[in-house]
Amino acid sequence: MDATTLLLGVMLGLGAAVAHSLSYLFSRLYVLRHHSAVFRLLILGHVAMGCMSLLMLPFLPLSKLPPVEEYIGPLLLSSGFYVLGQFGTFVALRHAEASRVSPLLGLKIPMLALIYTFFLADASLSATQWAAVALALAAAFILNETGGKLPLRTVLWILFTCMAYCIADINILRLVKSLHVLTDINPICPIVTGVAMSYILLGIAGATLLPWAGKPHLDDLRFAVPWAASWLTAMLLLFGCFAVVGVVYGNILQSTRGIISILMGVGLSAIGMIHLERKVSRSVAVRRVAAATLMVLAIALYAWKW
Repeated sequence: MDATTLLLGVMLGLGAAVAHSLSYLFSRLYVLRHHSAVFRLLILGHVAMGCMSLLMLPFLPLSKLPPVEEYIGPLLLSSGFYVLGQFGTFVALRHAEASRVSPLLGLKIPMLALIYTFFLADASLSATQWAAVALALAAAFILNETGGKLPLRTVLWILFTCMAYCIADINILRLVKSLHVLTDINPICPIVTGVAMSYILLGIAGATLLPWAGKPHLDDLRFAVPWAASWLTAMLLLFGCFAVVGVVYGNILQSTRGIISILMGVGLSAIGMIHLERKVSRSVAVRRVAAATLMVLAIALYAWKW
């Protein structure tokens, strides 16, 4: 892979990390305002993303799609496990700040490493890469000791979320690859088409559940739509990142959202928005940054062979 392609993949991954961090803050704002409204946010958000995805259809070469059997499996698996991951994220955010949940989602990296090593058999880890896995785990434990200890239930939800996202990510790459024939039209067609198909499907599923969510109010949409827009933007960038540099390295890049979320959290606390992020002492803030930096070192070490 040439330097230009690598740079493109890195920029897509970093852009997705920024958009993801924004979405975590929007989702925490929503669940704090509406308390037990995780289910409603999932439904309204995915209906909104489905509508946004429908707007992409006129610009996509749908007549050139491969046979349905080539992409339906990855489409259903990526979408289904993605929903499970989303639900786990929102439950975790009910009990912890975004700046603590977001970095711990970096545990996807060792999980993906184990999945690829023992189940997919198409990748092997070097000693330095396993050392990177250890650093990532150490960073997660340090983060868990900052700002108060996370309850076991929250930790379990985060682990559940990571596993669901791992399976979803693997199938995202399979989905994009199954649409590779569209690259003859435009290199970004498989990416945008994959995202549009996924979120139209999720939007339809969300629409069928609207009766259980209750009639949405303007206040619901005021917070759900920004979350949906930031998340859909993140997914467009993430699909592209996976297509360019692969799932494992894409998730390594995604780990930078830990630092981004911490910086956002510090900024919000500084301006008095403590309903989103509690103010913490200087020592806790330093430990959080140190832990996130350790995660970045793990990122670099894991990517060394790559």
